[in-house]
Amino acid sequence: MSVQRSSFRLLASAAARVVLIGVAAAALAGCVRRTGDIQAQIPDDYRERHPIVLGDVPKVIDVFLVGNGGIDHRQAEDLRQFMAAYRKSGKGSLIASLPPSAPGTSVHQTLSEIRRIAAAEGVPGGHVQVDTRGPTFPTAAAIRLHYSQLEAKLVSKCGQWPHDLAGGSTLQSWENRPYYNLGCSYQSHLAAQIADPRDLIRTRPEGDIDVGRRIADIESVRDNEDPTTKWPQDQTKINQALQ
Repeated sequence: MSVQRSSFRLLASAAARVVLIGVAAAALAGCVRRTGDIQAQIPDDYRERHPIVLGDVPKVIDVFLVGNGGIDHRQAEDLRQFMAAYRKSGKGSLIASLPPSAPGTSVHQTLSEIRRIAAAEGVPGGHVQVDTRGPTFPTAAAIRLHYSQLEAKLVSKCGQWPHDLAGGSTLQSWENRPYYNLGCSYQSHLAAQIADPRDLIRTRPEGDIDVGRRIADIESVRDNEDPTTKWPQDQTKINQALQ
């Protein structure tokens, strides 16, 4: 009996050691597996994947030198629109980069025409700063006007596919999560169409109420009348209007 009890104790202790070794190995394997599975998750919200930010964007126009040193009708109209945009949302000075390889007479005459159009559009003469270290142009000599403007733009670039949607070898296609490029074109078009980029940051303050309209509506309600605007409706049919 004593021999059997001793052998039983030996077998039990050996089994306990095997169990402890197995538990420790499983724990270590679990730690290694969890460490390897840690990956950066792409946000599900498209506004976080493709955020819109506000930043200064350069606005540029090239005024090409003409034969008589003046500015033709086409370029004069382009300059008027450019000056109007600068007055509306331009930041800082309007820089005129002069081409060093062009004839000096044509450059000075064209620059004088630019200043004249700028003054006619309400841009003070002191806002047009001349940069004599401007770049040369390979096709034609031109004076480059540029300024900075606050605009909304997309941080990420559309058309990026970091994972294959139909990839069967990974779990990316089985997670049923939004793909990375989803919402990128929407955010890009929204940033391009916004009139005032600051509207994306905060709402505009409320304007003054229309006191006359409010008084008229209150009087209509007191008189048991409909205060809504009654728009006239033209019941003329198309075939009758063409006769």
